[in-house]
Amino acid sequence: MVVESLKGKLVLLSTTAYARFVVQRVFDSGSDASVRKVYSEIVNSDGGLDVLIIDPYGHYVVKAPLRRLTELNSTLFKIIALKVLERAAEHEKHEFAVHVLRECRYILYY
Repeated sequence: MVVESLKGKLVLLSTTAYARFVVQRVFDSGSDASVRKVYSEIVNSDGGLDVLIIDPYGHYVVKAPLRRLTELNSTLFKIIALKVLERAAEHEKHEFAVHVLRECRYILYY
């Protein structure tokens, strides 16, 4: 129910100081299906993932649920991690993207 009401607004909410906690709560306590649905929307939105990775608030929304997706053994995690790693040189220049890049490398390689 909550996920449906957020549909189409997830990237905007994720880049807003306190609204990002709503999106993160879905990842923390939502069902596996909800987690996949929300992350799929973010990844499939036009430039959404790139916007969030370099955003001071959005990078938390990308980084935190990566572990949850790993626990689900989700191929979605691998898609996200590979998208992030494809642009590693660019992401290393951004203060916030570095944290997401580090998280992807850690989970993939360790």
